[in-house]
Amino acid sequence: MSIEKRLFEQSSRYLVLFLTLRYDDAYRDDVTLRTIQRHRDIFMRRIDGAQDGVLGKIQACIWKLEEGQEAGLHLHCLLFFSGRHRADTYYAERIGDYWVDIVTRGWGDYWNSNTDKQKAKHERRYGSCLGQVDAADEGKRSILRRFASEYLTKQTQVPTDRGDRDRTWGVRFFS
Repeated sequence: MSIEKRLFEQSSRYLVLFLTLRYDDAYRDDVTLRTIQRHRDIFMRRIDGAQDGVLGKIQACIWKLEEGQEAGLHLHCLLFFSGRHRADTYYAERIGDYWVDIVTRGWGDYWNSNTDKQKAKHERRYGSCLGQVDAADEGKRSILRRFASEYLTKQTQVPTDRGDRDRTWGVRFFS
């Protein structure tokens, strides 16, 4: 069963966020694969243990770990909130700030694809699948499936220090 199908069997609407969690230029050269894996694990544990606040609203995450020439090691996160929430830009900013201030203790930086400007760029490239997505909207769901399968599972930008047991993508469901 596809991840998207499983999600929409559980709820009729989601607020979908897309963030790139990365590192500030001043620290980028000091970040190793183990560093970002540790930060990813802390981030996921904090979401899993959150009872309230912004992190407590996250119901699922599809993540992808990459290493780019300019961006260095970074983590793409496609996050699913309950559809009763509407402020995608606000929630994405709070999550990005959490990554910077709490998870990486000032080393982090982030890219919020849910701002109006970035969402418009995303829509021109992939179609509309960020923000509110209803189960009945097969067009948006199809774009969401395609984006997740093509972008988040691509085999480019694989971390150079990756070993056979290092995962470069994953899915987490939160209660």
